Amino acid sequence: MKTSDAQGILILGGSGFIGKALTARLQSTYPEIYSISRRNHDCQSFTNVQHYQCSLDNLEVLAKLLPRCRTLFHLASETTPGSSTLHPAIEATNNLLPSLRLLECLQNFPHVNLVYVSTGGAIYGNIDAEKVSEKMPLSPLSYYGAGKAALEKFICAYCRQTGNNAVILRPSNVYGPGQKFREGFGIIPTTLKNLLDGKVVPVWGRGDAVRDYLYIDDFIDFCCKMLNEEGAYRDRDADVYNIGSGKGYSIEELMQMIEKITGLEIARTPMAARTIDVQRVVLNSAKAEKKFAWLAQTDLETGIEKTWQWFCTHQR
Repeated sequence: MKTSDAQGILILGGSGFIGKALTARLQSTYPEIYSISRRNHDCQSFTNVQHYQCSLDNLEVLAKLLPRCRTLFHLASETTPGSSTLHPAIEATNNLLPSLRLLECLQNFPHVNLVYVSTGGAIYGNIDAEKVSEKMPLSPLSYYGAGKAALEKFICAYCRQTGNNAVILRPSNVYGPGQKFREGFGIIPTTLKNLLDGKVVPVWGRGDAVRDYLYIDDFIDFCCKMLNEEGAYRDRDADVYNIGSGKGYSIEELMQMIEKITGLEIARTPMAARTIDVQRVVLNSAKAEKKFAWLAQTDLETGIEKTWQWFCTHQR
């Protein structure tokens, strides 16, 4: 096969929440989808998908797949903001080094378009703005956010040195059906799982921290629009897009909404505020709207209703 004819899609982190949702959406449209994950995929229902359980920098597997692919989605991350607190080397060992080895490999495959899914929730830090745009400075509070920022800079340098294409996506807090409970990560799945199990929900700080929540289907919609856009990539540089709902809710407002939807009272345990948590972040996604005619369609109440129904069915 000539690399110019390559049409495959490679998804790194295919066993994760976003990876599964993206694979499920693309499988009916693209005849060749490849998925790499360190963990068992548990995706037997997918068609047109070949799964590989290995690290994202497995050169033998990459050399086999990259000649067949035109787009690579990098969704893989081994950490959360909380899991690498006070342990910066974890970010370097588990995320940065494998990703830099991947970039080194990609230099040999200029036909492959790289899409790196970074973070919009942890990368900006505490910026005094109603909404945060891509032009604002990066000032992450957590090593997790710092690792994402560092990799973004490496990707930009990769594009400038090689002329290869890349896009960087900064989604807000993505949630929805299929997002399993993960200790210390994701206020929505944490609250719903603890509520379902009759457990107490830890709330760090005063409950006034404001977040932007993005329903999973809306994020996948953006990814599909970008795939179908011929001019999605900027020459010799990586373009950056915020992907968020554009609406902010405090933790307390979120809790009250969940109580209204479920009809259950949330038992809260106040916890000391964490230094890694941003006080307010709401993304300005005007750039994505203008370039790809994209807007988030799912309001928070509707999204939580659908997510709660999934939890009741799948997470008992």
